[in-house]
Amino acid sequence: MPKLESTSDMEKTLRLLALIALDGKKQKEQIQLLDKAGFGQSDIADMLGSTPKAISVRLAELRRVRRNSRNG
Repeated sequence: MPKLESTSDMEKTLRLLALIALDGKKQKEQIQLLDKAGFGQSDIADMLGSTPKAISVRLAELRRVRRNSRNG
């Protein structure tokens, strides 16, 4: 029977796949992609070398722009 991966191994694999998907994208696109994938602000900040507060601000800006584009 194959050995099940530990949560830590699965998290590392998930992060690696996310980083591969982010390659070449601008930070705004990276944040959007990770947010849509269900990563929290702290996780996004860790992966992008930022702070959770900075990610929070950027997500709020992105949501405001998205909301305004739908309404206008």
